[in-house]
Amino acid sequence: MPATSARPGADWPVGPARGAALVVSGLSLLACLAAFANGSPFFIRLFLACLVAVVGGFAVLRLLRPTVSGLTVTGRRVRLDRPGRQPRTGEVVGLPFVSPLYVGFRWRPDTTRLPRAVGLFREQMSESDFRRLCAELRQGDEP
Repeated sequence: MPATSARPGADWPVGPARGAALVVSGLSLLACLAAFANGSPFFIRLFLACLVAVVGGFAVLRLLRPTVSGLTVTGRRVRLDRPGRQPRTGEVVGLPFVSPLYVGFRWRPDTTRLPRAVGLFREQMSESDFRRLCAELRQGDEP
């Protein structure tokens, strides 16, 4: 994805995580095979394999079609753009998890009481946007 803006708090586009989806689909396939390798009755093995396939399929779809299309973080405030829906705004809750490959944080929307979680892999954003997002989340706790 192309870089958008150099200023902090810019709108950062979010795309699919194809590499993570490939890893999850491979692990789901191995888990399906492992479900058939145990000594349980056939119907239990079949049920477990189907359950793993369905859960893995939902996880892959979620990685390929993320519910967030854009992200803006300014200090402790966050705005999530969702395709075909109104953007949601809120405040970051707790400490964000920032690593070179993945960023995760909890946020509380302005309209609800319960916090939500957002996780983004590095491949879902351009390199410069991901770096800016990491810096913004790390500096969001400082006064």
